[in-house]
Amino acid sequence: MKQRDLTNEEIEGLKAFAQHFGRTWKDKLALDYWMNARIWVDQQGREHPELHRLRNDLGPRWLAKFNLGTTNA
Repeated sequence: MKQRDLTNEEIEGLKAFAQHFGRTWKDKLALDYWMNARIWVDQQGREHPELHRLRNDLGPRWLAKFNLGTTNA
């Protein structure tokens, strides 16, 4: 997969997901949402299609290597 810069929306979606699910957030995202092609809906009822877009654009290998602490937003 070709790498690209993440949008602010994607970074914020990843941060919100990680904060909600804690230290195993990558496993939760990959197994429960990406493998089942589900859109995450947060506790405020907001959908996060940007996370699904990351799945389609960059895939699970990208997620495994991704480090939220090194993002630029």
